[in-house]
Amino acid sequence: MSLADLEPNSLHVVLHVRSHPPKANDFHWGLYLHRDFEAGGTKYHVKGADKRWLADHGTTRGVFKSFLLIGLCQVARIPSGLMKDVDAMFRTYDHQLNEMPGLTCRTWVFRVLELLQKPQSGQVLLECNDLTSLEYELLSWGNANALAAADCQQPRPTHRSDLCGL
Repeated sequence: MSLADLEPNSLHVVLHVRSHPPKANDFHWGLYLHRDFEAGGTKYHVKGADKRWLADHGTTRGVFKSFLLIGLCQVARIPSGLMKDVDAMFRTYDHQLNEMPGLTCRTWVFRVLELLQKPQSGQVLLECNDLTSLEYELLSWGNANALAAADCQQPRPTHRSDLCGL
């Protein structure tokens, strides 16, 4: 897969394996907001552990080159006029990460996705009513593709969530 295969203005959950051999349901979680083929997009994630968390967001044209990338799962389409608003929403918790009880990269992703379930400019950006079911879908998809990622097989897959009205 390549950036050309991604829908412009699309939001993806990004999963990475943490070990080789991969352990079931043990992933690093992040988000990728794709603009277009030429610009690439922005990868959002938090890293750290035990009240030592750091937001690590940045633009990239190389999301498919991320080390131990399992793949990208599209969960939303973002209207072009709301891309800057969504970027700001993804940074909502950046200055309070170490005050959030039970924070992990996974819980951060789902807190941010909860924000997208609330209407923005009269529209709901994430049309997924059940984030728990979305988590199970992502875990299943991640587990099915984890070994290939750990073995650095290319290309890495993309997926569209079956639960997000795409």
